[in-house]
Amino acid sequence: MLVLTAQMCMAINLYKECRGTSDHECQMINNVVLNRVYKNNNDACEEIFRPGQFSWTKKTPQKLEFTDYDDMVAYYKINEAGQLARAFDNVNKSIASFSAPNTNKTMTFYYDNTISGNPPAWAKRMSVAYKSKHFIFFNA
Repeated sequence: MLVLTAQMCMAINLYKECRGTSDHECQMINNVVLNRVYKNNNDACEEIFRPGQFSWTKKTPQKLEFTDYDDMVAYYKINEAGQLARAFDNVNKSIASFSAPNTNKTMTFYYDNTISGNPPAWAKRMSVAYKSKHFIFFNA
């Protein structure tokens, strides 16, 4: 039996959220997850699959136990092994460089500005912390 760890959940999230973007953007996305984990005192899997946090989780509900690796890959529709390996590498890099936030002005939200030029309604009440080529990151 294969049980997903926090790192595996983060890698799947990066696989879904940042294919086609830079490693730096992937690590920034993972920092958002880590900031939420720290702020809410949750596990990464709990944060990623909290309702409304990531659009891909609406279509793919949380499942943490699988018969084997192939079962997990099929369930989460992971078709590019190299991209999943890249996601794991970015998870490891972001975890290694993460330090617990010491302020309330911590990036805990982002959106992909290449999908729509109009920011989501929730973004209007937050301050922009960082802009990259594909994403806009916000302080809560």
